[in-house]
Amino acid sequence: MKKKRIFSAVLVTVLTICVFCLCFYVSGNALRQLPSITQMNYNLKSDALPLTIADIEKLSERISFDGVSFCAELEETSVKAETVLPVLTNESYFEIYNHKLIGKGFTKENMENKDKVAVIESSLALKLFFNTNAVGKTITLNDEVYTICGIINEDENIINSLSSDGKQRVYVPYSGYKEYKNCDVNIIAYDNKSFSAPLIEQMNLTQYHPTNFSEKAKVIENFEHILLLILFIALCAVSLKIWYRLCRKFVADIKENLTENYFWKSLRAIPHKYILLIITALGIPVVLLTIFLLSDFSIFIISKYIPNDNIFDVSYYISVIVDNSNNINSLALTGNTFLINLYSISFLLLVWLLVVFALFSVVLFSIVNILINRVILLLQNRG
Repeated sequence: MKKKRIFSAVLVTVLTICVFCLCFYVSGNALRQLPSITQMNYNLKSDALPLTIADIEKLSERISFDGVSFCAELEETSVKAETVLPVLTNESYFEIYNHKLIGKGFTKENMENKDKVAVIESSLALKLFFNTNAVGKTITLNDEVYTICGIINEDENIINSLSSDGKQRVYVPYSGYKEYKNCDVNIIAYDNKSFSAPLIEQMNLTQYHPTNFSEKAKVIENFEHILLLILFIALCAVSLKIWYRLCRKFVADIKENLTENYFWKSLRAIPHKYILLIITALGIPVVLLTIFLLSDFSIFIISKYIPNDNIFDVSYYISVIVDNSNNINSLALTGNTFLINLYSISFLLLVWLLVVFALFSVVLFSIVNILINRVILLLQNRG
């Protein structure tokens, strides 16, 4: 019976470690790449037209555009038999997105001088030049020669592959394109800490769908905190069970010794029992309390999901979640949706990993118990 319990416990423990490690890997991958920005993607289903780069230039004359970027995607073209998507942007793009670059991004001088420079992704550089370090090499884009000044060092893994839309983008300074003023802006992005952020938030840009990645990152962090809380509760359950059994055993041994000896004689006869009892009785609770105080189990809830009048209004929670789900499903966003997909896929994977883990743990535990019982019966029959 003991061997059966130990074997089942070991299998469930290994499964738990694997699932939780995978969860932290998925959440860590998303957190590393979600910058503290708000990204506004144009919604094709909107009745309002997108802004043009000329509109953006007029806005930049009224407010500071430090920490603000935009993207205007052109029609796909080919470079050395590779289909690419030219993207017009400004000098702030790579800074606010925290892209790791080989080389450098665009500068204000590039914009003012209308330089023909470009930044490409490492996967495209590998296809075009068989080397990710392609800084200084040239490409021909729409019959114009551009010098590569930077390479985006992509984080290649399964989650990123699932999040990507498969398009190979070539970023160029918008001022270097002849007809840039009439180009539609697909994305407006700004650093949440920039001075311009509140001003852009107050603009009536209903045709753009805003996604605050600071909030998205907090949601992923909350998931990690919940995982840590689950692990802590499991640790408490196991530790307190061990604590109870050890304390009970030491107390029983001491009581048995006290029936034959006085207290001081018993203390001299079995001092290690008294010491272990004190260490166990005080040590395990103190360790658990210390872990609890040092750990961060705080949870952030977005305000729109909390009713103002009654926090127990279940119908409100359901309606908000349903409306949010319908809103996301009804969007047809243009521009690079990698970060949105990355968050959605990461969170979906995290939820399903826990669900599968919960179901699989119960099924596995039951199957292991049945198999071990069969083996024990088989051995008994042979004996």
